[in-house]
Amino acid sequence: MSDTDPRPVLARIIAAHQGAGPGQAQMVPGLQSGLTRAIRRAAQPFAGLTPEVGEVTVTRDAGLQDGVDALPDHGLLAAIEDGEGRRGLIAMDHPLVDALIEVQATGRVEDVDLPPRVVTRIDEALCRDFLDLMFGAFAKETADQVGRDWPDRLTYGSQISDRAQLNLLLPDRGYHLLKASVTAGGRKTGDLVMLLPVDAAIARRHAAASATATGEPANWGVQMLSALRPAPMALDAVLLRITMPLGQVEALVEGELVPFDRADLGAVTLEGEGGYILARGGLGQLGGRRAVRLSSPSSPSAASVAGISNAGQAGPAPNAPNTRQPSQPGPNPAPNPAPMAPAPLPQGGANPGVAPVASGNLPDLATGGIDPGTPMATPETGDPSGLPTGGRPDMPMAEQSRNVPMR
Repeated sequence: MSDTDPRPVLARIIAAHQGAGPGQAQMVPGLQSGLTRAIRRAAQPFAGLTPEVGEVTVTRDAGLQDGVDALPDHGLLAAIEDGEGRRGLIAMDHPLVDALIEVQATGRVEDVDLPPRVVTRIDEALCRDFLDLMFGAFAKETADQVGRDWPDRLTYGSQISDRAQLNLLLPDRGYHLLKASVTAGGRKTGDLVMLLPVDAAIARRHAAASATATGEPANWGVQMLSALRPAPMALDAVLLRITMPLGQVEALVEGELVPFDRADLGAVTLEGEGGYILARGGLGQLGGRRAVRLSSPSSPSAASVAGISNAGQAGPAPNAPNTRQPSQPGPNPAPNPAPMAPAPLPQGGANPGVAPVASGNLPDLATGGIDPGTPMATPETGDPSGLPTGGRPDMPMAEQSRNVPMR
């Protein structure tokens, strides 16, 4: 079966978990009937409007750009919001705006189609009452919708005159896009578009409330997430980490510089408490201000555990100052194979985990005539290596008490 969903796999998995549960298949018909009835109920105080609602299309989990593309070219465009600050959009085509103004001025919808014009504050005031009634009716019609993840009650915000500011006014989050074709008074037809903000916390809240009302045991995981999500969380943006000796750290003074490479700008990590890496990104700027572009979060692999070398030793050696932690990207790092025993030192005594020492400081050990596999000498067996033992007096251990404290 071919996959026609253009969204990334991770986005589909998250959307499936957020929208999991009964009633998702009935969400689209519920939104369609809810908007249709809300428009009809809102038009009751406006004699002569008599709206006829045609096809209502619903696009679940739409993006902000999808909502912008669906807006009519002319007419009223305004922001809507709920009591917790979630924002959406409402738009009416210019024939519907003219129809609302005409029924309030003359009591009927005129036959003449007027050309598009700029919506004034008076036009907005005459349309606002109808929209507020529609929002209230829509909230009642969809109050019992199973799987509801949009706000309970939306209110009219303010008119948006510059559509280029929509990306600044609304976050690029999930929305439900509703678009209906409405004919007012049997004469003028236009589109009504509503962009509902979506929040998974609302769906969990409604699921917990419905489970409590029916007496079913609520999922403790859902209740725990609902209680923990509002809690504040401190995050640190870390540019880079270096390791230096304690003496060098103590010698640091105010104004001293710690150099870093240009590649470090693309290796920023967003970390929580305990050094857990939540996401990675790169340092840049946006609108003249410093910003960090986040990439995919780090996986719980060895790359997220700082200070563990391939040989199983914790952190770099103390003789290697300014050594980056393994979580920092290096030049073509070799893959970490299956655990194996530490390799013997190469010829010359160079340990890859320790900074090299200049030759001559440590003399070579004389190993001639000694078998490395020979066991250590004991008082019973003597010295099997054949080395002279004279001149090495025994320690007077018999006169010492093993209970005497060390000084």
